[in-house]
Amino acid sequence: MPFSIPLLTKLTSEDRDRFEEDGFIVIENALNQDQLVRLSASFPRLFKGDFDTGVYPDEWHWREGVSLPDVTRHIGNAWKSDLAIANLALSADIGLAAAFLTGWPGVKLGQDTIWWKPPGTKAGTFHQDSSYMDFLNPSSTVTCWFTLDQTYKGGGTLEYVKGSHKWPLTKIPPDFLAPDNYRAPMQQAASSVGVADPEVIPIEVPAGSCVIHAGEIWHGSEANTSGESMRRSVGVHMIPENAHFTDAQGGYIYRRYQRVGSHELEDSFFPILYSSSAEASEWIDRYCETGHR
Repeated sequence: MPFSIPLLTKLTSEDRDRFEEDGFIVIENALNQDQLVRLSASFPRLFKGDFDTGVYPDEWHWREGVSLPDVTRHIGNAWKSDLAIANLALSADIGLAAAFLTGWPGVKLGQDTIWWKPPGTKAGTFHQDSSYMDFLNPSSTVTCWFTLDQTYKGGGTLEYVKGSHKWPLTKIPPDFLAPDNYRAPMQQAASSVGVADPEVIPIEVPAGSCVIHAGEIWHGSEANTSGESMRRSVGVHMIPENAHFTDAQGGYIYRRYQRVGSHELEDSFFPILYSSSAEASEWIDRYCETGHR
């Protein structure tokens, strides 16, 4: 069975109003200790290529002895490779929380991303997640970002610009990892809408906490200058159940799973986490336990 993460029991109508106004909400202590231990143990194994299912993830950035030590490590769609990540990313509770906040009648998993920022790693560019979805209709997304370590300013934490989800959607930034000025794209966007001093909020929360953010909000991660603390996290990126491919170019991961002559997002690769009109993908429980669909 996927992880039980009772996010919905922690959410109120006031949280939904805050999500609409600010573009993100913070839920502390969303994961229990057993879940934290299991997820944390997956990180070194994944980056060594030790995959529970024998299947490679869709992205795998950073290799020991090959990659630069000051670049953030990340993997995309680790749920296809690791059962602990699958138990998190395929949790119906996350889909329920996303539906509550967005009003979507159904929620699919788009992809997961795991992030590992050891001491000394550089910043990650400010961006808007939905910019990466312009090949879908609707192109909306919402993300649950789970922290596996305590986060604080100076430790490579994520930063949000409150209310920036109301700004226009912009193009994908050219430099994602280790840019010279990781806030530059956001600052340009702020200037274009007449915001001279955008409010940047660093996320400082205990391990096991969760931030749920709208796909249009500007966010990025500072460099980890702590000298001692790592920042490990998992992002679960969700899309509306009715999302479908358009004829626009893009989607270098998603397009791998588009059938010829179809605009459908196939359930085997974009499973339903929650739906008001259908069942969640029936193979999820079996896969989370055994790695077989």
